[in-house]
Amino acid sequence: MRFVLKILDFLVASNIYVSLGVCALTWLSLEFRQIENSKLLGFVFFSTLFAYNFMRLARVHPMLLEGESVRHQSIFKLRAFLWGLCIASCLMAFYFFMAIYTYVFFPLIVMAIVSMAYGLPIYKKPTGWLRLRDVPGLKIFLIAITWAFVTDGLPALINGQKLEFFPLLERFLFVFAITIPFDIRDLRFDEVNLATIPQYFGVRKARWIGISALFIAELILAYRFFFEGDVNLWGAVAIYLTYEFSTFLVYKSHPNLQERFVTLGVEGMSILMGVLFFFSQMM
Repeated sequence: MRFVLKILDFLVASNIYVSLGVCALTWLSLEFRQIENSKLLGFVFFSTLFAYNFMRLARVHPMLLEGESVRHQSIFKLRAFLWGLCIASCLMAFYFFMAIYTYVFFPLIVMAIVSMAYGLPIYKKPTGWLRLRDVPGLKIFLIAITWAFVTDGLPALINGQKLEFFPLLERFLFVFAITIPFDIRDLRFDEVNLATIPQYFGVRKARWIGISALFIAELILAYRFFFEGDVNLWGAVAIYLTYEFSTFLVYKSHPNLQERFVTLGVEGMSILMGVLFFFSQMM
């Protein structure tokens, strides 16, 4: 068991785990549309791997100064390997980008700019450099919008389809909800002026905001199943179960969470949704 946990911790520290989650959600949206596009999946996986590693490596020393964290220490110890992984994933992302760029060139450029500006300084203030994630109240919305567009918007655009409001909103609400436990965990490290949802509303209300978002996502799922027919019965059940598991994890969130509760549990909900959906289609 300890060996398995070490492997999982490595996957988390290297950002392979979160990249698998983004890839799983993208695959799910492709399945809804009955599209096969391995090049898009390759691009989403490697571009996520590059973006997360690059942004964290660029700030590994400031992160260590912000407070003691197992996550920060792991990144620092693995920094040589992670830089190699960052370069390799950048090259692979570019390879897959060249295969799909004719379909989604401008949206991808916009997403790339937003992703980089999220974690890297873009504007100098008298008190220091500003990143998009430092804008009060903006961080969680940037994450949820970016994930929703990449995982559900790109599969539509690459097939020449219009963006659909309800699938995008459902994905946004899911990502929004499972991001709240991360903000609750980071209460000890985040500056007060970030105005994250737990900072602004308190932990208890923040949990209920996340649970409410998941409940609305379930209502949208029910609407899509009963009225639009773009999700079959067992697929809807698989996604519903993931929302229920996510609701439980959001409800149990508190500032003194163990690191693995968030990094393996909450972050693993995207992977769980993909796995449950995969097996549901065998029934």
